[in-house]
Amino acid sequence: MGRLRDVTATPTDDTPTGPALTALLRGRLREVSVLIEQHGEAALAGTSLSLPLNHLLDTVVAEPGVTVTEIANRLGKSQQAISQAANRLEKLGYIERRVGTGRAVALHATSTGRNASAEAVARELAAEDRVRELLGPERFDTLMALLAATRDTLRDEA
Repeated sequence: MGRLRDVTATPTDDTPTGPALTALLRGRLREVSVLIEQHGEAALAGTSLSLPLNHLLDTVVAEPGVTVTEIANRLGKSQQAISQAANRLEKLGYIERRVGTGRAVALHATSTGRNASAEAVARELAAEDRVRELLGPERFDTLMALLAATRDTLRDEA
């Protein structure tokens, strides 16, 4: 793996600003996101889960009785997309649907689903540990803190 260059240096007068910087930031975040997802997908190789399916399963394990609508609203995804993913998890025997309050259909993990989720989460955490190792703990923690602060600031603005 190549060495990471120091990106903490003070910007110079020729540093892009305005729309060019915004495009650069968005592009850089997308590049890194793709690479992180590739690490995560590689970690799940040999399982029946992809990253999106594992994240849905992890949510159902953590919140028994959660509905497709609640998950779709949280993730900004369509109910149809979440329902299709839930169908796949149900066919794998990882979740079951139960009638909840009113007309809501609640999602619940099966014991097989809880075991699959635990294994997949452990694999994803190992992949993240590898990224921490590559960046170094201090840089990794700084990155995580900056991303959290950016998320919170942008959420507050919205």
